[in-house]
Amino acid sequence: MSDGDTPRGSEEQQAEYAALREELMKLPPKRERVKLGEGGRFVIPAFMRDEMGIKPGEMLICHVVDGELRVRSYLDNIRRIQERSAPYKKPGESVVDEFLAERLAMWGEDE
Repeated sequence: MSDGDTPRGSEEQQAEYAALREELMKLPPKRERVKLGEGGRFVIPAFMRDEMGIKPGEMLICHVVDGELRVRSYLDNIRRIQERSAPYKKPGESVVDEFLAERLAMWGEDE
């Protein structure tokens, strides 16, 4: 290599790296360190609440899987249950109407 030569592509690679770094710096971190306070309370960081689509005062569903706390909105949980149970519902079928008819019959009442 002569004095004016640089390794092939190094300027382009550096420019690509700089552009990629700028884009990555705009993204919120996926993990955040939080402190557990009195009564087991912690604050969900704002960017995570935004990503989850939740606001203060909303009901949440929490459960532990393999030692990991999982949190989702109550409404998202209902949506997921509806999606999972949809394949079992027949077209035109009203599960609520069937349930009410069963209960009325069980209680000996007419519809």
